[in-house]
Amino acid sequence: MKITSIIDITGGKLLNSPAISFTTQAHTNLRKVSDGDLFISSDIKEIEEAIRKGAFGIIFDFDIDVSTLDNEIAWIKVDSINLTITKLLRFKLASLVLKSYFVDFITYEFISVLASSNKKIYFVNEIYPTFELLREIEDGDILISTKNKFLNDIYPKSIHLEIENSSFDNLLIHSIFETSFLYENEYFYKLRIPYIYLNHFLSIKKQFNLESLDNNKLKNIKFMQPIFITKQYHITEYGKSNRFILTSQNDEISKIEFEFIKIIFKYGKVTLFDCTNKSDEEIFQFITSSKTNCIYLKNQTNNKIIEILKQNEIQEQTLF
Repeated sequence: MKITSIIDITGGKLLNSPAISFTTQAHTNLRKVSDGDLFISSDIKEIEEAIRKGAFGIIFDFDIDVSTLDNEIAWIKVDSINLTITKLLRFKLASLVLKSYFVDFITYEFISVLASSNKKIYFVNEIYPTFELLREIEDGDILISTKNKFLNDIYPKSIHLEIENSSFDNLLIHSIFETSFLYENEYFYKLRIPYIYLNHFLSIKKQFNLESLDNNKLKNIKFMQPIFITKQYHITEYGKSNRFILTSQNDEISKIEFEFIKIIFKYGKVTLFDCTNKSDEEIFQFITSSKTNCIYLKNQTNNKIIEILKQNEIQEQTLF
């Protein structure tokens, strides 16, 4: 791209009279910079390394005397790196016809797990990774994000992906986590999806043409994935105990799930605990002191709880 075009797009100011008039590719990731590229950064050390790697141009947003550096390359100062990257992304995407959707966290999770093999789907939430990720995007590709403003900033034609109220028959709720039902002449038996998320699942299946669905992928869905524990608070296999732990980092989702559990899980006791600012020891003490079948931990993750439980097992082993 010509230096003059970069300045027009970004609104930046060229601080010198460089010997070069164009750059090949633009990068925010130093590791990807090669001879002839444009590098965008607020880090002077990264900029110096990019120059050593052969960068033809630098976009930056801080005060620096460029005359003391390589005056042969283009030095373009901008007010904001984030805004500059946004402008470059919007320029790149403006000429493309894309499907671009703002989604909720639950929808995002289902799409990322069930449709992640689709190379035409790009999951974009953070500006720096997105800039590198969309390098090879083409007409007809799909953008998915949970951040409405960010998505609209880079592609103003984005829309909200609606979750339809699907019509299904022969519904059987086997447990909190498993459901059977008939949908468009296809029977789903003991699908590892809670009833409250069936509409999300079916809408995404239809929207992204997931005809041959690998149900094993459902085990990777983060929402309402139980950690079954024994009386000794050791992790056991799925369904091998009547005690289990659920976690969530989203307050809105926690509220929905907890109310659902109280309705469906009538034969067991449920307790809720907010892990915000709680130490590992405090969390483990709550787990061990709770006599309920279901322990729901707000503002926590399964991975962290598994780590805490396994650490306790290790400590027990060392005592003997």
